Amino acid sequence: MNWTLAHPLHDVDDIVEMADSVFGVETDGILTRDRNVFRKNVTITATTQLFDKGREFLAVCRGDRIVSTMMGHGVVDDALLGYCWFDRGGYTTYANEEISNAKFHHVDLSLPAKQRVRLINQMIDQHILWANAWGIPVICSTSIRAEHDGFMRIHQKRGFKVNGSYAYIRTEDGMKGIK
Repeated sequence: MNWTLAHPLHDVDDIVEMADSVFGVETDGILTRDRNVFRKNVTITATTQLFDKGREFLAVCRGDRIVSTMMGHGVVDDALLGYCWFDRGGYTTYANEEISNAKFHHVDLSLPAKQRVRLINQMIDQHILWANAWGIPVICSTSIRAEHDGFMRIHQKRGFKVNGSYAYIRTEDGMKGIK
């Protein structure tokens, strides 16, 4: 498994495909999804972070993925295993401290559970490290998925305060849990 910053020429289509085909149904009936709008936003963020790493963070994890075929099992190398996207500039109406919000923590749901948990923990590490590097004092992670209990439990084990589908932590406290 290899993490890199998302590249605007090499990663955008895979990110759009994973987001829409795996997680897109979570918003059906509420939002009208548009792959072109998402592709534009992913491309802009991936391009901007080449020049301004402190504005948003978009990273991909690639590696080998075992797939079932008519002939048995095969290996797809350099497959998108997951990606994470964080921004900054969030504030509440009752405090002046900046919040970094996680836009996405997406993993390939066909991966074994232990590998998915490892990827989510790596994404949380990256969020904490990025927010710390840029002086953002608070991190927030949310989920719109109907099945978010496991995702929130991972955050809770990492020291986040969890309320429903929201998880918050002070960046300095999150740094204490980085291994």
